[in-house]
Amino acid sequence: MKLRSLIAPLIAIPVVAVLAACSSGASAGGDATSSAHELKVAVVLGGLANDGGFNQYAADAAHALEKKGEITAQIRESVTTSSDAEAAFRQYASQGYDLIIGWGLDFANSVFTVAKEQPKAHFVATGSADILKKATANVETWTYASDQQGYLTGWVAGKTGLSPVGVVDGQLAPFNETTYKALTLGLKDANPSATELKPIFTGSWEDPALANQAAKAQIAAGAKLIVTGAEGYTPGVLSAAKAGGIATLGASSTSSSDAKAVNIGLVKLDFTPTLEEVVGHLKKGDFGNRSYTSTIANKGLIFADINPVGAAPGLPKDIAAQVDELAKKLASGELKVPSVG
Repeated sequence: MKLRSLIAPLIAIPVVAVLAACSSGASAGGDATSSAHELKVAVVLGGLANDGGFNQYAADAAHALEKKGEITAQIRESVTTSSDAEAAFRQYASQGYDLIIGWGLDFANSVFTVAKEQPKAHFVATGSADILKKATANVETWTYASDQQGYLTGWVAGKTGLSPVGVVDGQLAPFNETTYKALTLGLKDANPSATELKPIFTGSWEDPALANQAAKAQIAAGAKLIVTGAEGYTPGVLSAAKAGGIATLGASSTSSSDAKAVNIGLVKLDFTPTLEEVVGHLKKGDFGNRSYTSTIANKGLIFADINPVGAAPGLPKDIAAQVDELAKKLASGELKVPSVG
């Protein structure tokens, strides 16, 4: 299972800050990486670079820095096994890439395995919160705050005034279990009278037919808004929502042609600031022993692709400004995301 989020699915805010900087450290090879040339960065994805969700967030960040002339990027798509990931990491390390990113929870062990074999290569490993303590001299680590992702998704759902709210997703796992608990808190904070239906997890990230059936079941149970994700199954949710005359939250605008008619936006990751910071440390020669977390406050999680739809007439026209204000209050400490325990 890939490191996904209700994020790819649901939320986003751009920017990322160092959560832990265990040490300013030295670069893995002990020498400063020259800033005189564009760094070569390889990104290994578990899915497609244009999936409109989690995988695209990494690809977009790499392309953004490439356009600025900071790096040259190589994107490897649809790597589905840890053994294939290890092979890709070894290949890029042997070819002299300056940075190799394993974009997915399933790739973390492979990153650390190859990093031990290739101490002069530099890597980024991604995963859930426990990965933050695993950074080494040549592996920096990253995650996102899944509780904040869920909270923001629920908060936006509450701002629509729609109720009941249903959920259709692929699988229930520890990372999105936290997300959905926080979604409930955000929903209640924004709309105390809102109710929720029991979430439906189809068991597949890729099957749109199963998702269509699940969405129809939520609509039959009274759902006026379905929270979903930007995955292979998403077209099935969107088509059911369009036929049922209800709104969705969390799909990508590119998920299918039905997105424009029903989806009000999604919380998405902006990995660009984090990648830029990592590249900066490479150029300065002090890469290593750092961990990063994308949050609402640092705008690594943002609500984007805002799209007013007829089935959600109550969505505030200034929702973007309201989300920005929420981020500022969280950054200042005036507000805190409630703990999910």
